Amino acid sequence: MITRDIIINDILVPSLKRLYQVDYDNIRFGVSERNICARLAHHVENIMREYDSSHDTNYFIGYFADVEYNRMGNGDLKQYENSEKRPQYMVSDLLIQSRGYERNYLAVEMKRKGNSRHVKEDKERLASMVSSSNHETETRCVHDTIVGAFIEYGTEGVKIELFENVNGEGKGSDKLILSIQELMF
Repeated sequence: MITRDIIINDILVPSLKRLYQVDYDNIRFGVSERNICARLAHHVENIMREYDSSHDTNYFIGYFADVEYNRMGNGDLKQYENSEKRPQYMVSDLLIQSRGYERNYLAVEMKRKGNSRHVKEDKERLASMVSSSNHETETRCVHDTIVGAFIEYGTEGVKIELFENVNGEGKGSDKLILSIQELMF
């Protein structure tokens, strides 16, 4: 069974390490957040496949690491519930998803250190995506994602704020800080 710990410890953190080891110059030179996110997705997807192969599992068969994805399985626009519990159009920076109606494993919002634009909205979206489904908006909004991660990256390292379902509500849970030394070596 896929768990939060597998997603974070065996997929996300190793993918961030690989991002820093392979693509650090992009981070150092200030390449766009979209590029950094796309590079992270590349590493996430490779590590998902490696995990299944080395652990003799099929957790990630049919799952993809998609950047800027905005559609449901039938082509409808993806939505989340905003703070007023109304459906709001969404584009997530990165999703580990089936591209259908299966449960999303991970939702990521990324920001370069010092970029505070839309941070509140990004965290609100992550909280909504990990919350339990509301029957009124169940077919229109993304819910029940296993874990959300707000990632602030920079040349010194990474700060991650995790979002999880707590009694049906999406809440910030743990925070992880990975130094440049932890990421590069």
